[in-house]
Amino acid sequence: MVPEINLLPKIERKQTSNLVIILGVVLFGVLLLFLSIQLFSLKKDISTLSSEETQLVAQREGLVAQVSSSASAQQEQGTLANSVTFVESVSYPISPLIDEVHSLILENTYLRDYQFGETAVDLVVDFETMNDLSVFVENLLNSTYFTDVQVQSISTFEPSGNTEDTVDSAKTNFDVQSRYSATFTLIMDQAYLSAGGARP
Repeated sequence: MVPEINLLPKIERKQTSNLVIILGVVLFGVLLLFLSIQLFSLKKDISTLSSEETQLVAQREGLVAQVSSSASAQQEQGTLANSVTFVESVSYPISPLIDEVHSLILENTYLRDYQFGETAVDLVVDFETMNDLSVFVENLLNSTYFTDVQVQSISTFEPSGNTEDTVDSAKTNFDVQSRYSATFTLIMDQAYLSAGGARP
């Protein structure tokens, strides 16, 4: 029988396996160190980004507040500018119109109310008779201050006077004559009025 001879020493096998283990431990350590560095770096980046996010949110809120305040200020300025433009566009002398209407009113006629619009004047006038009303309309049509006269409504009413004789409401009082209340819309002649009562 031939004896089995092993020329490799047993010690060298152990050194090779130990070398692989040491190399594996070193690689694991390097990997662990790399992951630890990455973790700390990411934590630092997260804290930095969180603080930047907080600053940006605060800055955005400030800008939103500034934009809303400037928008409301622009709206107020726009409203004010529109109001000024409107007032300037409808600005006309009122006294000549009132004087003209008073000069055209007949005797025993009462100017109850008037309102000025952009291009017209609304009047409420009380008359004793329909003839007085028609004469007043004719006078208004002949006036140089107005281009058109529109009679909006005519109604009758009984004048309320303090009389000593009380009359029963069921009886007809022939001593009281109904009067007429008419609402007019007078279209102004803007050129004539702006020229101060003279034809341009």
